Amino acid sequence: PRSHVLFLKTHKTGGSSVVNLLSRYGESRQLRFALPHRYQFGYPAPFRAERVRGFRPGGGKFDLLCHHMRFHLPEVQRVMPNDTFYFSIVRDPGTLGESAFSYFRAAAPAFRLSPSLDAFLASPSRFFRPGIRGNHYARNLQWFDFGLPDPVEPRKIPEILENLEKTFPLVLLAENFDESLVLLRDRLCWPRHSVDLFPHNSRGGSRKISPEQMRKLRAWNSLDWALYSHFNRSFWRQAREFGMQRLRREVAEIRRRREFLAGRCLRGGGPVPAQAIPDGNLRPFQPPGGGNILGFALREGLGREERELCGRMALPELPYKDLLERKQF
Repeated sequence: PRSHVLFLKTHKTGGSSVVNLLSRYGESRQLRFALPHRYQFGYPAPFRAERVRGFRPGGGKFDLLCHHMRFHLPEVQRVMPNDTFYFSIVRDPGTLGESAFSYFRAAAPAFRLSPSLDAFLASPSRFFRPGIRGNHYARNLQWFDFGLPDPVEPRKIPEILENLEKTFPLVLLAENFDESLVLLRDRLCWPRHSVDLFPHNSRGGSRKISPEQMRKLRAWNSLDWALYSHFNRSFWRQAREFGMQRLRREVAEIRRRREFLAGRCLRGGGPVPAQAIPDGNLRPFQPPGGGNILGFALREGLGREERELCGRMALPELPYKDLLERKQF
């Protein structure tokens, strides 16, 4: 099993669920986490080794790095061993753009100035000014998180993405999350139960995006669309190598286990609004004006061992980071 792992957590792609999985694996094996002093590594500035708590030049390296950063390979290599496995996750900018508009409404001036998503998409340049603090959330957010150059000449994009794939041999797809977990487990050689998880940071309420909104969001986020298309192709190439029948079998098994654990652990068997969670530690962070982020309430009467397992699976990212920090330091 690999114990040196870097996960580049991109925004609004399902990354919080992956961070929970990595936190539990690392905690259960007493691995050393590269943790930020607060909750992100100086984001949106590029990653620097000095942002890692306990880092000393020439000191020991870390086992796992998985909290928000803007990727910068030379600095990451000062912190992580040479045999580290790098992976990330991407999402179709057509749906990611809508989610970012809701979640980062208060943080991105371009979104804040616009009365609605449709008004923004009708004329993005009316609201968007590049280089203004917070506006990186409003355009090509995944490209930004990967630390890629912008602006960029279109003819250079394929080469940039080929090189990126050499660093990140596996990039998960938010739309095929369970298939992604199967391929990830295979690459890491981790046991089956290590990819058990509950989906964190989901939003309450249903949303419909029209085909026209999808088209406009992909066009506005054209660098993200190139990035997503590239890694979508590489993902399904790897899925075919793994074997599609085997993949479907293992996905069904993951879903069976998740349903069983949700029934055993969770009040109501799934996510609930934050105000319905009695344990304050299990309430997820609610961004200003960013919609209703759901979390998990544990069932009454769980035994000690069950309570520990279920509690860790339900624990949101920020309190889990605090817990890892207390244990490690």
